[in-house]
Amino acid sequence: MTDETQNVCENLPETEHYRYGRILLGLTLAGALFLAGQAVRWWHELRQTARLEHAVTEVYRRALAGEPGSAPYGRLQFELGKLRALSAQRLDMVELLAALSRRAPEGVRITGVSMATASGVVSGLAATPEDFQRYQAVLAAEASFTFSVARVDTISRPLHFDLDVKVRDRAAPPKGDDQ
Repeated sequence: MTDETQNVCENLPETEHYRYGRILLGLTLAGALFLAGQAVRWWHELRQTARLEHAVTEVYRRALAGEPGSAPYGRLQFELGKLRALSAQRLDMVELLAALSRRAPEGVRITGVSMATASGVVSGLAATPEDFQRYQAVLAAEASFTFSVARVDTISRPLHFDLDVKVRDRAAPPKGDDQ
C-alpha cells in the first residue's frame, strides 16, 4: 500500500469503520431479503401460470376430443366454422314457423309440420283455391326456405295440401339477383 491510502484509512476513526460496515451489512441484508421476496413471488406466479396453462389445455382437450395440437385456438375456430356451416344448412323449426305464419292469408291453416335435418313436410288446409295460390306466392318470396307443392286435394273443401320444405343455400345469392 502507498502512503496516501494508509493516510485515508487512518483518517477515519475505528468507530466509523464499524458504522459503515453495519450500514453496508444492513443494506446487503435488505437487498437480499428483497431479492428473496421477489424470487418467492416469481415462483408463485410461475406455479399459477403452469396451473392455468394446464387448465386451458384440458379445456382444449375436452373441446377438441383428444390432443389439441400446436394451435388449438385455430382448430377451435375451424370447428366452429364447420358447425356454423352445418347449422346454416339445417332446418330451424322456429324460423320455419315464422316463415309459414308471417303473411299467411286468412283462409289458410297449418295442421302439421314434420322435419328432417335439411327438409320437411308442411300439411295444411286452405278455404279456397285462391287462398292457396296467394299462400304459394307469399312462400315463394321467402328468403330462407324453398317450398314446393307435394300434394293438393282440390276436390274436397277446404283444400288439403302438403308442401315440401328445404333450406335455401344461404351461401348462394337469392334467385333473380344477377349481378
